[in-house]
Amino acid sequence: MTSADAKTEATRVTLVGMWLDLLLAVGKIAGGVVTQSFALITDGIHSLTDAVTDIFVLLVARVAHAEPDEEHPWGHGRFETLGTIGMGVVFFTTAGILIYDSYQRLSDSTPLPVPAAAGIAVALISIAAKEWIYHYTMRVALRLNSSLLKANAWHSRTDAISSIAVLVGIVAAQQGYVWMDTVAAMFVALIIARIGWELCADSLRELVDTAVPTERRQQLENCVMSVEGIHGVTRLRSRQSGGKLILELHLLVDPRISVSEGHQLGESVSRALTGRFSDVGDVIVHIDPEPLDDAGLHPSSQYQLPERSQVLANIRRHWQGLLAEEEMNSVSLHYLENGIEVELLVNHHEFNEQLAGRLRDAIRSFTHITSLKIYGKLYESSETRLIS
Repeated sequence: MTSADAKTEATRVTLVGMWLDLLLAVGKIAGGVVTQSFALITDGIHSLTDAVTDIFVLLVARVAHAEPDEEHPWGHGRFETLGTIGMGVVFFTTAGILIYDSYQRLSDSTPLPVPAAAGIAVALISIAAKEWIYHYTMRVALRLNSSLLKANAWHSRTDAISSIAVLVGIVAAQQGYVWMDTVAAMFVALIIARIGWELCADSLRELVDTAVPTERRQQLENCVMSVEGIHGVTRLRSRQSGGKLILELHLLVDPRISVSEGHQLGESVSRALTGRFSDVGDVIVHIDPEPLDDAGLHPSSQYQLPERSQVLANIRRHWQGLLAEEEMNSVSLHYLENGIEVELLVNHHEFNEQLAGRLRDAIRSFTHITSLKIYGKLYESSETRLIS
């Protein structure tokens, strides 16, 4: 699914939820006033905050699903994370106001009114409507892997739960426990506060680049190791942005493969991860040569291996008079733990083993070169170790 399709679907489900929240807010607040139920009025305020956060989601989703640009090369997913934190703060604020109002009502010596039975019908309608929009929004959120839509879905679920508390409060108040209507309002506020805390905590973990859990990391590594040609994973770093994982991998491969083959292996790993895990976004691959343990060779850790330009300059200088520049089609260098392996492709019609031996002897003094392989037209030499 493209970013444009994801944005369209996120917008559609949020608009449906927003209009439903507005209708429920008006209905519950009006019903609460008419039936004298403070819990129902509080629940209506809860639905009104749902509508406000729906508008907030629309604004954030428009930015979060935008394509990467020069200023945001990793995309705009973190705007969704910030939006989720904003929703959590709204939850906390709403909860604080509701708890304070409920406390004031319980502390007041004035007798509390008994809610009318009609409030029960309003609460039942709210429960059914909010449970439906919860399931609808959550299905879309899981399909898009959107933390913001998941947060919005849970907001709808809290409204359904709070309406259940309101229903219980109204029924209990009619049985003589008038204070239960206000207690139900406080219960609604505590539910809102808990969800707000969870949303903020999850989003803060994302903002500080918390790694994936150990079990999930093992799943990712198993997927990488299933690609033929990958010999190991030396490092796996992960972070999340807008519901998508960004992975950085260091992979061990045969040190003698070509650059293009190493690149191809990296592409294969990336396709394997994004194909198997829908929440994996960008995959950054570093190809590392697998260490060789060739007994009898000097480990390169004992000295600094020279750069390619220096190696080629030394080789050409020692091969003057043996091989013309135009006869050296290409020289490949393999930087291994034990030193440098040199592969030479020559364009020489009369190339023979005698000339190959003279070329090897000319560079035998280079302790950083461990072997020389020579390939040419009608000739292919066997590998020769230069360091015993």
